[in-house]
Amino acid sequence: MKGKFPNGLAEAMAEAGVGPTELERLTGITKQDIYKRAHQKARLTAEMAQAIAPHLGVSPAKLLGLREVAAFTVPLGGRIGAGGAIDTSTAQDQPGVQYEIETAVEVRDAAVAYQVIGDSMLPIFEPDTVIICRAHTQDIRQHIGRRVAVGTVDHGRQLKIVHQGSKPDLFDLISLNQAYPTLRDVKVDWVARIAAIIPADEWKILEREAEVQNQMRERLKKPSERRSKSAAEEA
Repeated sequence: MKGKFPNGLAEAMAEAGVGPTELERLTGITKQDIYKRAHQKARLTAEMAQAIAPHLGVSPAKLLGLREVAAFTVPLGGRIGAGGAIDTSTAQDQPGVQYEIETAVEVRDAAVAYQVIGDSMLPIFEPDTVIICRAHTQDIRQHIGRRVAVGTVDHGRQLKIVHQGSKPDLFDLISLNQAYPTLRDVKVDWVARIAAIIPADEWKILEREAEVQNQMRERLKKPSERRSKSAAEEA
């Protein structure tokens, strides 16, 4: 790359067939600002690269001219409550293959990821955060006093601190958010240690990238293919 402020924007725009006017509509960044970055007359910031990259089907690192890290994926097992109970009847109870979380950092012994629902009153577990967990285990007592992902019979999946209950096979689950009461003498199916946390904003970027890629694939279809799909939907 050559120029005062080298970057890979112009190349990525050409490969995707997306011009400054279209990028302005998609990102809200003015076409004048996009033109300056594409012609390396102004610095392409990390924030701009993150906003533009999904619409060109590339990573922010490629736009910035940085070395890309091989992606690491882990199955998404559904939702987990950070405060009160949640309805997991339509979510997967075990690690599945329908959805995956992608990270730039490999997490050793990762088994499953869960999307956090509710407010734990801790910034790292704000709503839509994704936690990556190690394998489920039924050895509950080894996790007494720890903050873990918990699967229960009557209260779904939750983020809790596990304490011993009134009987050997029952446990008290303490909420991270003190506004939620402690669950007493709960039957616990499994616990899983938290291995890594993906902040809410990064998880949302991954979701948005997937949506944009689907839109791009639809735009690249031949007109006859689009008409056939429309006719099938109307039928």
